[in-house]
Amino acid sequence: MKTSRILKSITLGLGASLLASTVLADVTLDVVAWKGNEAQPAGLPELIQKFEAENPGIKIDLTYVARKDVDKVIPPRLQGGNPPDVTMVDSSLVKLWGGAGFLKDLGTDSAWYGNMIPAVQETFTIDGTIMTLPLEVIGMGNFVNMDLLAKVGIDKAPVTVDEVVAACKALAADGISPMIFAGGFPAMLWVGANGIDPKGTSPVAYGMGEVTFVDDANYNASLDSVRMLVDAECFDPELQAGLDPWSTALEEFKSGRVAMLPQGAWNIANFSKIEGLNFQFAPMASAYSDVGLALDLVGPGWSIPTDSEHPEEARKWVEFFADPENLSVFLEAEGAYSPFTGGTDTMPALAAPYGHARAEGSLILWPFSTLAYPKPLQSEWEDSLTGFLLDISKPNEDTLQRWDDVVEDNL
Repeated sequence: MKTSRILKSITLGLGASLLASTVLADVTLDVVAWKGNEAQPAGLPELIQKFEAENPGIKIDLTYVARKDVDKVIPPRLQGGNPPDVTMVDSSLVKLWGGAGFLKDLGTDSAWYGNMIPAVQETFTIDGTIMTLPLEVIGMGNFVNMDLLAKVGIDKAPVTVDEVVAACKALAADGISPMIFAGGFPAMLWVGANGIDPKGTSPVAYGMGEVTFVDDANYNASLDSVRMLVDAECFDPELQAGLDPWSTALEEFKSGRVAMLPQGAWNIANFSKIEGLNFQFAPMASAYSDVGLALDLVGPGWSIPTDSEHPEEARKWVEFFADPENLSVFLEAEGAYSPFTGGTDTMPALAAPYGHARAEGSLILWPFSTLAYPKPLQSEWEDSLTGFLLDISKPNEDTLQRWDDVVEDNL
């Protein structure tokens, strides 16, 4: 139960006159997030402690809810008028919940709004309103075990398709497992990185149905490149189709038994805890760039539900993260970049290859995180690419047409 108590402070001066009476409320903020658990603490335990020290009348009750469960857990609370005081959101949730009137407008007159990276500002601004404070732009790329590469005479992370193919051949010949390409997520990152030319067709054109996947030369070539990886013995496609990208795949890389894993930078902190694991975080290998392609995902943010019981205190929690000093704690733990211009670079040295690709301008914003591609298309990518790995001999059309059908259904 959320309780409050009134403390009366009476100061007696000359003539024993009553000078002031102050009311101080003890409030417990109900905060829901898919960060803050043991696997992805994101610096939140430290930040909660700091926030409570600076705001002695407010306590934070953080509830962890996995992102895949947020869509089931939070909507009934929003609809029932009993939402959390603050909830973590991403662009798709802002569009859905904000569009239904369940999120407060935070106002575009704040300093932090004007300081947002333009592409991030565009992603989260809906009809001239901003309903979330963004927390991060986080990279998705290729984790590379440098010690395993060194065993076959390779001293740098591969960042082109040809370099990955050459590394796979050398590793496989030496009896080393070259790559995890688990059905769903890692496969999706590879196909996306080699289907989207950063200087070519805008992802929006695919998402609006102006360009079809099935007739697109880049995406057909991207699926063909997966077959190149199989021919180079990078992985067994049928085995990878059944591999869990969020548990088994991560454990395999942490064990030091596999050389490469496409995944998100949010794993940097967890992997860095493994003694003796010498790795780098590199951009995705790309057919379009000799420095690789950085896949920047516009990450989550904080929003205040319309029926928040403590909106003023909730606003303090949200704006606490607009302070660069506080946000840098979150970013460092996440292995992420600031969504604000001039933000502090907290990335570790092991992510230098990824940072180099960004510095060279070889990057794209992941189209699912900006809603350039409709949200339902992401699950279709994951499912259809798993099916593709189970039978890579089937025509590209069988996979790509499924994507076009989803786009058409969501126009």
